[in-house]
Amino acid sequence: MKKHLLIITLISLIALTLFSCKEPTRDFRVEFDLKGIVSDQASITVFGLRDSVQLNLYDPAKPFIPVIDGKIIVSGTTLQDVVLRISLSQDRQFYKYVDRGYFPNKASSLWCILGPGTNLKGSADLGGKNFVDFYPTGDKENRLFSEFTSKYMPIQSRIGDIAVQMAIDTSLTETERNKLINESDSLEIQSDRLRRELIENNPSSIAALWLMEDMLVRSQIEPADLEPLLAKVDPKYYENYFYISVSDRVEGARLAAVGAPCPIIEGIDVHGNPFNLQELRGKYVIIDFWGTWCSACLSGMPAMREFQKANADKLTLIGIANDKEIEKVISCMEKHQMEWTNLLQMQGNTDYVAKFNVQGFPTKILIDPNGAIVYRDSGESEEFYLEVDKIINTK
Repeated sequence: MKKHLLIITLISLIALTLFSCKEPTRDFRVEFDLKGIVSDQASITVFGLRDSVQLNLYDPAKPFIPVIDGKIIVSGTTLQDVVLRISLSQDRQFYKYVDRGYFPNKASSLWCILGPGTNLKGSADLGGKNFVDFYPTGDKENRLFSEFTSKYMPIQSRIGDIAVQMAIDTSLTETERNKLINESDSLEIQSDRLRRELIENNPSSIAALWLMEDMLVRSQIEPADLEPLLAKVDPKYYENYFYISVSDRVEGARLAAVGAPCPIIEGIDVHGNPFNLQELRGKYVIIDFWGTWCSACLSGMPAMREFQKANADKLTLIGIANDKEIEKVISCMEKHQMEWTNLLQMQGNTDYVAKFNVQGFPTKILIDPNGAIVYRDSGESEEFYLEVDKIINTK
C-alpha cells in the first residue's frame, strides 16, 4: 500500500513539475461588441515593441480588421506588454474632421493594453457619440488604464470639438472665440493634471510608462521630472520597451544636450559599411534625424545639400533615418541626391531617436570638431543654417 502511495505521489509531483514548467502562453485576444458604429473595418496600431507582436491578419502589410455588426476581434501573440489602438476611421463619426482633413485626437480611437495571455471582452453602445467612449477592463493593467482613459478621453474629445468649431464656424464673435479658447486652455490644464496623477501615483504600470514616453515625445513634460519616477518602477518592467525608451530619452536629454559630449554613434550604414562618429573628429558634423515619410525633412534636403557643399572643408553630414526598410531609405537617398552617410536609427539594441531624445522630425544636431554638441534644432527653417554658419565661420 505504501509502495502504491509512493508511486502515486511521484507521478503527481512529476505532473505538477511538467505543468509548472510549461511555457506561459503568448496568445492574446480582444473581442468587443460596439453598437451604434458605422465603420465596417478598423485599423490597428501597436505602440511598444512592435516586433514582439504577431497579429492574426489577412494581410500583415495592411493592418486592418473587419468590423461586422459592431463586433471587433483582434488576436495574435506578443512577447511583452504593448498598447493597442483600434481606429474606426472610415466615417466621420469619431474623427474631428475639417473639410478633408482632421485634428488628431486620442478620443477618436479605442485603446487597451495587450500582454501575453490577455483576454479582453466588452461591449458598449456608441450610438450618438462623437468619440469612442469605451474603456476595456479585464486585468490589472487594463483596469488602471481604464480608470485614466475614462476621465481623460472625454476631455480630449471636447478639446477636439472646440478646435473644429473654431476652424469652421465663421460666425463666431470675438467674445465667443475667447470663451472657447479659455475653455480649451482650462481643459488642457485638467488633461495635464490627469496625466501627471497617473505617472506619479502608478509609475510601475504599462499605462504610466506608455504615457511617460508619449509626454516626452510631445514635450509635455521635462525629462528631469521623470528621473525620480523611474527610480520607483518595479524591476519586472525593466525589459519592457516603454521603460527602456523613457530611460534612454531621460538619459539622452542630459547626455545629448548642448554643451555635452556627443553620445557614441557606431554601427553599420545603409550600404553595409561600418561607421564610427569619432572618426570624423576635426570637422563640424551635422547629424540629421529624418524619415522617408517626413515631407518637411525631404523638402529641406536641397538647402542642406547646398550648405554642405559650400562648407565642405569644415563640415560633413550624417543622416539617421527613422525607418526600418533599408531599400526605401536608399531609394529616397538617390531620389533626393543625399550623397552622405546614412544609418537606420535602430542599431542593434540602440535606439538613436531615444538616445538623443529626438521629439520631432527633422531634428538637426551640430557637433564641433572636438565632439561636443554646440547646437540643435527641430523643424525645417533657414534660421538653422544661419546659426550654424555663424558658429562654424567665426572660430
